[in-house]
Amino acid sequence: MDEAVSKSSRIDEVDREILACLREDGRMQNAEIARRVGIAQNTVQRRLDRLKDRAGLRVVPVIEPDGVDLNDCIYVGVKTERRRMHEVAEKIKAMPEVRYLALTTGPWDLLVEAFVGSRHHMAEFLLGSVGELDGVADTETFSVLRIAKFGYEWEVPEYDDGWPVAGESNAHPADRVEKGARGEGR
Repeated sequence: MDEAVSKSSRIDEVDREILACLREDGRMQNAEIARRVGIAQNTVQRRLDRLKDRAGLRVVPVIEPDGVDLNDCIYVGVKTERRRMHEVAEKIKAMPEVRYLALTTGPWDLLVEAFVGSRHHMAEFLLGSVGELDGVADTETFSVLRIAKFGYEWEVPEYDDGWPVAGESNAHPADRVEKGARGEGR
């Protein structure tokens, strides 16, 4: 990996503080973020722009499925016919019930997370929408009984020499500064 690209896309402690503010309130104004983090407002904007461009930051609304009567979460393992996995994935990806779709290793070619509003809706989705797709060889459905955690509030792992290490600084050991010290560009 190009060292310049690697370092430019890394998330440092200031970025983490900015992200913590946005996790609390995705519409928090840059002036408030700047006040909380102790940096200039234009620095907040510059860092947000960099996080959008290089780290894929997106601030989007999240609607609780129960709030729109999509009360049942299901996971569907999909086995596809040989060489049709991408074709089937494209069709499933377009279905409005689908929130997450992954191409996987193991017994299933695809793993689908979908939200449905009733058992009738689930049957229509499984037997009709997914079950009738050309290229689907087999499916297995898992119904979620209770969601223990639902959210996007996860922390970006910190890095040490390119590998995630929980609780460690993501700066290269040679670049580390004493905790609490603030460098230029903040």
